[in-house]
Amino acid sequence: MSEELNVQNASLSDAIDKVMRNFEKVNALYVSKIAEQIKRVGKLTPSNVNRIILMTEWGLDINNITRQLAEATELTVKQVMVVFQKVLDDTFTDPRFEKALRHTQLTPDDEHRINRIAQAMSLQTAGQIVNLSNTTIVEQGYRDTLDKAIVAVQSGLSDYQSATRDVVRELGYNGLQVQYPSGYHRRLDTAVRQNIIDGTNQLAQQASDAVGEALGYDAYEITAHANSAPDHEPIQGHVFLKAEFEKLQSEQSFMDTSGNTYTPIRRAIGQWNCKHFAMSFSTEYSKRKWTDEQLKKFIDDNNKGCEIEGKHYTMYGVTQLMRKIETEARREKEAAIAARMAGDEVLQRECQTRINALRNKYKSVCQISGLDDYWVSKARVDGFKSIKV
Repeated sequence: MSEELNVQNASLSDAIDKVMRNFEKVNALYVSKIAEQIKRVGKLTPSNVNRIILMTEWGLDINNITRQLAEATELTVKQVMVVFQKVLDDTFTDPRFEKALRHTQLTPDDEHRINRIAQAMSLQTAGQIVNLSNTTIVEQGYRDTLDKAIVAVQSGLSDYQSATRDVVRELGYNGLQVQYPSGYHRRLDTAVRQNIIDGTNQLAQQASDAVGEALGYDAYEITAHANSAPDHEPIQGHVFLKAEFEKLQSEQSFMDTSGNTYTPIRRAIGQWNCKHFAMSFSTEYSKRKWTDEQLKKFIDDNNKGCEIEGKHYTMYGVTQLMRKIETEARREKEAAIAARMAGDEVLQRECQTRINALRNKYKSVCQISGLDDYWVSKARVDGFKSIKV
């Protein structure tokens, strides 16, 4: 199961990855255009740096990037509808509903209500993505970066590349940024991905609630998976009456249908990058998907973990370490692209050296932990070309 999704369907993860490539291409365009201009500015002398002429060219680049971003956003909005329909289909074919639905058909009103939920969530998520695109600081980021390059030239520094190396590295590492009203910045691709994942999670939960309500289900079963986060691991796979589940979600003590009691949990199910969601369940007709023995094995295997560089990690901790390495590798690859486009071979070699070290560490972590190696897919960056160092 994808580490980012709360539904057990790899094709959905693939669909989201496909959506994200729209923005990865725009980010690559943004980085390459600025890096090319940094290289061009470096060939000028302090006396012939004509800002007016440069800014005219910058404007053409900015317009091109902005247009590509708008097209990527429009395409993404259409694709989000397909992704959300997939979530809805997965809900109806879940084993906990499939058998019941063969005997108890939903009324037209129930079906209409569920479709309205899906449509509303699709539109809400699409609107959020459009808003993120509209608050992406294309022009400001472009001009601020190149202003630093111009200052380096006008200062008469003998080694322009050394003077702009940090600028180029930061350009590739940070990419396109969304600016929130609070002033907080976040990478556009990260923000969009999180919005889509949050939307699919909410839709899965609301669709499950609606189907369960139509069938008269009286409880929820929390989904379960290996290598769970420690706060949710004790409760995953267990069944809770609706009233008890509401207590769980509101940071109160709660109890499952087997009589086990739990202290309040701060992170609600389905929030803060949670991989679980609550599936509607009938204490009269449904059968638990996971046995107590299976859930105990999840816990034992997770706690057993492994030792990496002298430190013990749970298996959940290992997955977090892998995600961190994957993210760092992608950023280094984008910095390497910026260096190549800017003609800075020194920086490109530095990035490649760090990428190689990250790859070796990732491979070692996979070998020690026994987890699958997803480097090719998870650390992939379009346009990156490896070099020998």
